[in-house]
Amino acid sequence: MRDYGQTNIFDDVIKEDESFVIVVQEVTEQGGQLQKRVLREYPSLKMEGMKNLFEHLKDVYLSEKLSGQGKYFDLTVYTNEDYAGENIYAHVKRYHNSKEWTTTAK
Repeated sequence: MRDYGQTNIFDDVIKEDESFVIVVQEVTEQGGQLQKRVLREYPSLKMEGMKNLFEHLKDVYLSEKLSGQGKYFDLTVYTNEDYAGENIYAHVKRYHNSKEWTTTAK
């Protein structure tokens, strides 16, 4: 799963019927504080659908313009339909004026 950014090292224990959620966010700076704004949320995805949609979203948001205060786009895939940090399956960011995705550490 290296192509999908930071990944869970326990990929081999992912259940066959695991479901995923993809959350697309724009991180903005307002008053010196970073704030996340959810742009899209795609729940109840199976593995194949998640992989296809994740790649599609990376293509779409690679050319999407950030808002005036936008610092970066953030694509996060969670397992178990739970947004807890320990359930992050993949996480990438695209910073302002960048034309590539940055893999982030968990």
